[in-house]
Parts: sequence; structure tokens; C-alpha cells
Amino acid sequence: MKRLTTKCLAAVLLVLGAAACSKKDPEVVVGAQPSHEASLKYFAFSPKDNSGLRETASAILCNGYYCVTVPEEANLTALVPAIEVSPGAAVTIDGRPYSPGTSYDFSTGIQTVQVVSESGQRTSKYQFMVKNGDLEVDRKVYAFMSDFHVPGVSISIMKGTKVVYSCGYGLADKERGVRVTPDHLFRMASISKQFCALCIMRLVEQGRLQLDQTVFGENGILRGIYGFVTPYHEAITVRHLLSHSSGITKGLTDPAFNWSYRMFEGTSIPVPTDTLIQRTLKARPQPYNDGSQVWGPGVAFSYSNVGYCILHRVVEVVSGKDYESFLKEDVLEPMGIADTHIGGYLSERRPNECVYYSQDGADGYSNCLPQLAGAAGIITSTNQLMKLLTYIDEDDEVPDLFSYETLMEMYTPYQYSGSGTYGSNYHRYGLGWRMNHSVLFGGAHYHGGDIAGTATLWAGRTYTGMSGAFVCNSRAYNSNATGSMDDNLYVLLDRFMKHFE
Repeated sequence: MKRLTTKCLAAVLLVLGAAACSKKDPEVVVGAQPSHEASLKYFAFSPKDNSGLRETASAILCNGYYCVTVPEEANLTALVPAIEVSPGAAVTIDGRPYSPGTSYDFSTGIQTVQVVSESGQRTSKYQFMVKNGDLEVDRKVYAFMSDFHVPGVSISIMKGTKVVYSCGYGLADKERGVRVTPDHLFRMASISKQFCALCIMRLVEQGRLQLDQTVFGENGILRGIYGFVTPYHEAITVRHLLSHSSGITKGLTDPAFNWSYRMFEGTSIPVPTDTLIQRTLKARPQPYNDGSQVWGPGVAFSYSNVGYCILHRVVEVVSGKDYESFLKEDVLEPMGIADTHIGGYLSERRPNECVYYSQDGADGYSNCLPQLAGAAGIITSTNQLMKLLTYIDEDDEVPDLFSYETLMEMYTPYQYSGSGTYGSNYHRYGLGWRMNHSVLFGGAHYHGGDIAGTATLWAGRTYTGMSGAFVCNSRAYNSNATGSMDDNLYVLLDRFMKHFE
């Protein structure tokens, strides 16, 4: 065997060295750290995991909460979520470790999904509100709530005398995380006027009052209570007040919500209702003259909150009871309605009543509801509003509290005697109720409400038998593509009633 020369040996070593270098050692990353990412990538309920679902139910972000609607037949106490998170992250649902394919209870309160990064150094929390409902309706409600920053909403829709959809959305109390139900009490604002009208009509049917009785002066129902009564005041009747045709506040900055009328001078202490009325009478001793028309009693429509404060005093004087007692005992109890009241301040909030969240510096709790009881004092629920409508709907399925003649009088547009837009051509208001909307509600009588911290609307008995209520525990002053908050309330309630026809 020939000996390798030095040159050949060097060449062989070079080849072997190259071969050795071509074999990769296992990769070792020096200083690798666990991930700090803690994100929820996906959350939904899928049909393959959940009976009662026909399609995947995904979350809709609304005011910082993830809201999920599942069909009515789905069982909220045993829903199986599908969840994806950052690589290596750990997930819990209300403190329970998440396990794919496992069911969790989403039936009460707010569920917290917590994601902890692989490193354990970062935690993210996501809050979910899951409910049964109609996704088409709920999407619109959540968009409305987001656009107008409304924490809580309640909606009830009725066909004939049967409630066909009734849901709470969002929070009745943000601080305590209490979710809205359709039995939560909301301030009704001017929907209170329909309750006052029912009290008056009840007294009429009891034979204790006539609609064309005068209210002030020696022959008036409230004789002797007020000074500064002029012949103009003496001509005002109960019917004028119900139809907003007294003219008592025409040309004035609404005394019911004007501190110079409502409060003791230099304080934030509300005056009694009689003082508010007295101050209004003194400020309006003669009919208002706008230069083209004198706004005497019965002439034209001029919306008046104080007019309904006067009416609630009429109820008290004629019945001999305080307003709330007469309302409850003579009007609501015969209907089986037990959880409707006159509201109060935050410290007087009832256990199942919403908290009211004002916007743009307004203070909803500055409104003294007992003093404004007939105009804006009622607190009730959307379910109770629907029940009430069954007793005043001219339908025999539930016996009405009032005669057909009384209901027709209440629902017939008042015949104003004056001229102009709000005179003889105005056919939009009866006794306590709006009606004949040019586009919406299909012939229903309806009314909305507007005070700080509250927005409300209800409509009773369209031509197709639909009724509904839509109420909120906040009032916004901005607009979206559809218009103001009230514009949206009107359009949406009309759509929802048609949706469930």
C-alpha cells in the first residue's frame, strides 16, 4: 500500500472536514423567553358544540362589553364556547380553567374571560354578556346603544294581548354590574302624562269629574288654592289641560324644568307643586299673543308640562287621595299592575330600578319627580306598559278598564279652534296621547319621554294589533346617520313591531 503524501493527506482532511460541517447539530436558541402576549383571538358558540344553535353566535362589541345573542331555545346555563388565544396563554371563564368542549353557565350577570400570557406577566380581561333573543333586533339595539352611549335598554313588543318579545340589554347599574331585565323599573318621563290622563278618565267614569269643568276661580275645581287668578285662567278646563290647549306656558321657558320656577330662591330645594303652579299663573296672567294669534284656551296645541302638574292636583282634590295612591288603587290595581310608582332621587331608588346616567353635564337626579308627578314622575317597566295597554285597547280578550266611549274620547284628536300649524289643522294629539304619525306606528296612539338620564317611547295597538315600548337609562344629545336619539327610538320601535307582526 502506498503511503499518502503530505499533500494528499491535507486534501483528504479537507474533504472530511467539509463533510463533518455539512451535518447540522440540533438548533439551540440561547436566551429564549416565554411569550408575553395575552390576547383573545376568537370567541363564539358554534352549532356543532351547542344544541339549539342553527348558526355560529359571535360577539358584538357594545360600550366595552362583548354581547352575544343565542336563539331563545338555547340553554344559557350550559353553553360550550370555542376560544382561541395567544400561543401558550392560559384562559379562565369566571375563574374556571377553560377546556375545549366543556360547557359553562352564561345565564347570569357578566362573565369574565381572563387570558394570562405564557410568561405569566401579562393578563387581559374581556367581559361578556350573553342572552337569548332575536339577532336581527339585537344587532340594531347594540348599534343604537353604542352610538348614543346608553348603558341599559329594555324593550317589550306585544301582538294583540300577548308579549312576543321582551328583553333587557346592557346594564341597569354599571357600578354593580347589574344587567337590565324587562322587569327593571325605568323613569318614564312624559309617558307619565298618559298615566295622569288615565286617572282623569277614571274620575270621569266614576262620575266625580267632567272634562269641561273649569279648573281655576270661584267655580273651578281648584278654587281657593291659588292667588293671581285672572279671567283667562278661569276659562281653562280639564279638557284644555289634557289636550295641551290651555296656553298656560306658551311663550315661557318651560317652568317645570326652569330653576327660577322650580326651586326656592338661591337653593336647589324644589318647591311644592302648588308653588310651581302659582308662579306659572303669575307669569302668564293673560293669553299669549304671538302677533298673529292669541293663544287662549282651546285655540291651539302648545305642549305644557305644568298643565299636567295642574292635572295631578285636580286628581288629588277631586279624589281626596294623594296622586300616587289614587293612581295605584283606582287605576293600576284593577289591572293587576303592582310595581309602578312615583320615582325619587338616587337615594330613594328601588331595588329593581335602574340608575340613570346623564350626559353632557345634565343631571337627571335634579328632577324632583314627586312635584312633577303628573308630567314626568312615573317609574315602571316595559312589561308593565304592555300589560296596561291590554286594558285600554278596545279589545274584548282582556276586559277594558274603561268604556268604549271613554277610550274613543281619549284617542280622538282634539279640535283646536285657532289657525296655523298647531290650530284647526293639527290632528296629532288627543287627551294625553299623540296619534296620527305621518309615517310610523300604523295608526297607533303613542308617546315619548325626554328628561336628563332618560329616553322613552311606547306605542299602543297598530292597525295590525302590534304594540311596543323602548326605554333607556340615559339620554344623549348627539346624532348618528339616522338622526337624533329620539329619531332612532321612533324608527327602531316601528321596525321592531313590524318585525314581529
